[in-house]
Order: sequence, then structure tokens, then C-alpha cells
Amino acid sequence: MLSHKFFHEQAHIEKRHELKRQILLLVLSLLAFLIYRYFCHKQEYEADRLAAGKCGKSAALESLGLLKMQEKKTSFLANLFSLHPKAGKRIAQLSSPITT
Repeated sequence: MLSHKFFHEQAHIEKRHELKRQILLLVLSLLAFLIYRYFCHKQEYEADRLAAGKCGKSAALESLGLLKMQEKKTSFLANLFSLHPKAGKRIAQLSSPITT
């Protein structure tokens, strides 16, 4: 019985099961985050449209323009993990016709 447990655990090591599990967990976590990020961006665009409806489109575009001027250059990875779209994308989205 003890030898089976030993060889069982040794088989996990030989087959690198733990490494494979960690890689799978990382991939699934990244995929889940990208889905979450998609919905966060969608909500930001929706909030921009609703705010523009209350304060006026020109005021909203002006506000986003100021935000765009304050934005710093960011790397691809920083943008990939950001929960807010860049101001330029928000301006383009607000300027385009409403689609449902």
C-alpha cells in the first residue's frame, strides 16, 4: 500500500502534472479576466453615453478630450489589463451612432 502511494506521487512528478495544472489555471484565469475586462469596457461606454445624455454630448466629448490629454503613453500589456478603455476609444465610441 505504501509503495503504491509513493509510485503514484512519483508518477505525478514524472508526468509534470503539477506544472500542467498551473499552466491550465493561468490560461483559464487570463481568459476569465479578458471576459471580465470586455464587460468593464462595455459598461464604461454605456456610462459615457448616459452621462452625455444628461450633460450634453459636447460636454462629454470635452471632458474625455481633457482625459485624453492627461493620459500617459502606456505599454500594450498595461492597456491589455486596464479596466477602462483609452480616452481616444471612448471618444470614438461616443461620436459614433448608437447601436444596440
